Amino acid sequence: MTELKQLKKWQLKTTLFTGIFYFTYYMARYNYSATIPFIQAEYLLTNTQIGLMATVLTAGYAIGQFINGYLIDRHGPRIMMSMGGAFTWLTNLMVALSSGFQQILIFWGLNGYVQAMGYGSVCKLYTNWFPPEERGKPLGFNEFLQSFSSFIIVPLGAFLIVNFGWRSVYVIPTIPVLLGSFFFYKEIRNKPQDEGINPTWSTTHQHNISAHSAIDAYKRTLSDWRMIASYISYGGSQFGRFVIYTWVAKYIYELTGNIIVAGWVTAAFALGGSVGSLAVGYLSDKMRLRWPIITAGMLVSTISLVVFAYMPTASPLVLSILMAICGSGIEAVEVCYFLLPMDILDDEGYQATGVGVMNAFGKAFATIQGVLFGLLLDLGSYQNAFLATAAICLLSAILVIPIRK
Repeated sequence: MTELKQLKKWQLKTTLFTGIFYFTYYMARYNYSATIPFIQAEYLLTNTQIGLMATVLTAGYAIGQFINGYLIDRHGPRIMMSMGGAFTWLTNLMVALSSGFQQILIFWGLNGYVQAMGYGSVCKLYTNWFPPEERGKPLGFNEFLQSFSSFIIVPLGAFLIVNFGWRSVYVIPTIPVLLGSFFFYKEIRNKPQDEGINPTWSTTHQHNISAHSAIDAYKRTLSDWRMIASYISYGGSQFGRFVIYTWVAKYIYELTGNIIVAGWVTAAFALGGSVGSLAVGYLSDKMRLRWPIITAGMLVSTISLVVFAYMPTASPLVLSILMAICGSGIEAVEVCYFLLPMDILDDEGYQATGVGVMNAFGKAFATIQGVLFGLLLDLGSYQNAFLATAAICLLSAILVIPIRK
């Protein structure tokens, strides 16, 4: 087999195996969405208190991204992603076995931390295995699968709750991520050179090698104003994203009294993101520009959230369509957000560190939403809280315009 054919074979294998494995990650992260109203009822919690479920998850994820991004550059994505999957299964199991809300928060926060071993590994693998002009399509495929996983897990969680109780949502859907951890480690390689392949786009002496200095890595990722602007913009998008996954199911459940309907309305957001991710990945490679797609997507999400806020009496079908439109913005443009550090930091070999810092910023904003949105509900209304979220999405759309990358 020629080296080119061998490279193409491994590119396809890496894309499929990585995407499918990360699919299982999401089954063990957004499974919490449908359980929110039932945990709240069991432990007699206020909206502010139940919002801590999202807060600890995203806080753990933010800390994990900041730390694990460098570790992925240092030790490689293969081992880090495999470990993250195995620990994800364990922390979910401990949530199911918890006897009090405080225990749930501890293990759910730990789940956020170990989940952060995943996405930086995904981006590092695609950076290693694909040239810059071809990275959008595999990352778009990965985003398609992770959004499709979110589309499945919310209504699946609702089904499991009706039949087996809310604790089953932290056990049954998490089995694939444990099995995937062992299979992924066995089958995947960190970079082409591990298989004796030397791709032509490895043009610098630092490309595809470990980053040796944590100080240098974080200094580089935090000193470029384009990266800072993209980090903050991404933070706003994640604020909006976690508002959807944390509160929309609860909102629709309170309107309809039907958790299955609530699950499907929330799932529509992920479906819109799943379909949109494929288009965004393709367009970003064709245009070789990320910022126009991000701006357009966040504007679409802003408008859909405003309409959603003013239509509480609309049918579940209409609300689902609005959520799908919103997902085609917030969810889909993640592809372009993470292509920015992959592009800007490519030559230095700090791609995973940059992805980790971006994810840390994003989940820091998402951490704030958990308590802030809950507080807005306790003091005001869903309408005001959704409108505040729309305003933050609008700021995200504006922030990336000067990047011109």
